[in-house]
Amino acid sequence: MNLANYLCANALKHPKKVSLIERHPAKDQRRTLTWEEFNAETNRIGNYLKKELGIKKGDCVLHMFNNSIEWLTTYFGIIKIGAVVVPLNFRFIESDIIYAANIAEPTAFLFGPEFLDLVLKARDRLETVRAFIAMGDECPDDMIPFSAIQNYTDVEECVAPMEDEDDLAVMFTSGTTGNAKPVVHTHGSLNATTIGNGLSLPLTMEDNFLIVLPLYHSGSLFMWFPYLAVGATGTLIREYRQPKWLLEAIQEEKATAFLAVVPMCVDLLNQIENREIDLSQYSLSSWKYIITGAQPVPQQIFSKLMFHLPCRIVHAYGTTEAGGGATWTVYHDDILKKPGSIGLPNFGVEGRILDGEGKEVSPGELGEIAIKTPRLMKGYYKNPELTEQCIRDGFFYTGDLARKDEDGYYYVVDRKKDMITSGGENIYPVEIEEVLHEHPDVDDVAVIGYPDKRFVEIVMAVVQLKEGRSVPEESIIAFCKSRLAMYKVPRKVVFDRVVRNPTGKLLKTVLREKYFGAKEAFRL
Repeated sequence: MNLANYLCANALKHPKKVSLIERHPAKDQRRTLTWEEFNAETNRIGNYLKKELGIKKGDCVLHMFNNSIEWLTTYFGIIKIGAVVVPLNFRFIESDIIYAANIAEPTAFLFGPEFLDLVLKARDRLETVRAFIAMGDECPDDMIPFSAIQNYTDVEECVAPMEDEDDLAVMFTSGTTGNAKPVVHTHGSLNATTIGNGLSLPLTMEDNFLIVLPLYHSGSLFMWFPYLAVGATGTLIREYRQPKWLLEAIQEEKATAFLAVVPMCVDLLNQIENREIDLSQYSLSSWKYIITGAQPVPQQIFSKLMFHLPCRIVHAYGTTEAGGGATWTVYHDDILKKPGSIGLPNFGVEGRILDGEGKEVSPGELGEIAIKTPRLMKGYYKNPELTEQCIRDGFFYTGDLARKDEDGYYYVVDRKKDMITSGGENIYPVEIEEVLHEHPDVDDVAVIGYPDKRFVEIVMAVVQLKEGRSVPEESIIAFCKSRLAMYKVPRKVVFDRVVRNPTGKLLKTVLREKYFGAKEAFRL
């Protein structure tokens, strides 16, 4: 089944019901789309891509937008005709786009106005792209203005019949070995994700999911899919910056739930505790859940959320490869009873904790979380070796070390790799280390996650300078800013000897213990 069939069904059953609300608080703007209009726009886009540009089933299409109604209409316009959508992180820099394009070999590239300069810098190296479609007032003569699609009159239903194994998306998820990994999801795996996430919470068509986190991120998108399936409204907040915007959206749009990362929770709690926000001034009766995810949440934050907020708390654990969102869930009543737990596997998910030989360990023993589920990715795009390494006997090996208690609840203890999770974004130290090794005054470097109350972890660089050299911290940070996306730039730099073992391997456990007294990559 084509995942877009949910959209088609809603257009038939609830044509005049509001499907999407877009709020832009910074500009005091609001617009809406009914299910009928949503479906028509995706047909308009799909028909243009297919009939005017010759995009066919299996072709990859790069997709780069900030959260907006157009993010979703273009996404569904692409998958409706059987093409494969490649949603890019809006924080990607030129080299990231080129890297993604070299793997996906896209035939077209749709992007928002804020990315025009970036695309212009990269375009000469996007060799397979035949058509660049630019949204906004500025469009180079050799590109196609998005207005050409908006003015296209063919809105005939274009949904293509798809098999479960047909590719739907290539999603570049942060890896631990230096490059983002291209995860392939199919129409079948994302339909299973829709059903699984939908059964993790009781939903009806009267619900309203507030979309705050970036849609390119599997958490936000995959958690919204069940709301799409039942015909519920989705409300997008553009350029989210202030906690009060969440409360205003809940009050004015009757939103019922949203997915949040730790910095959002910290900002909201700080403003409540500092009396900058008075919850009694808002009508929040519709608010059912705040869903935390994308990174570990310190127990004290859970306690404060429960104390201050009128809704229930749900914590979700998942990976993009295994269908993101709520692969494991711990619910409100168990969060304090089972501190540090990620809960139990959800519908359609078989979880195991395995030792180095692939054997299941006993309760209380440490092992690697492995997942078997119809939500699982097809594999890593054009990388059968990595796919075979990570999927064995039908189980996906997550790289997360965990234990299970006697009641079957799972607890993530450490990362098998040294990936940093900061503000919900996965950051791989190898990339930053490689950049810093290019600095003329740097002799050696190690990058680790450093505990932070707001982001849980921030990027910390331990820099060993060449003998006789002296460089200020600001210079190291500026060097990184010129070569890395901002969220990857170290927020903390210390100058010290970098510790390696006799074979040259970085001893990051030693560095962590030295600088914040823990060997683990992160602590709950």
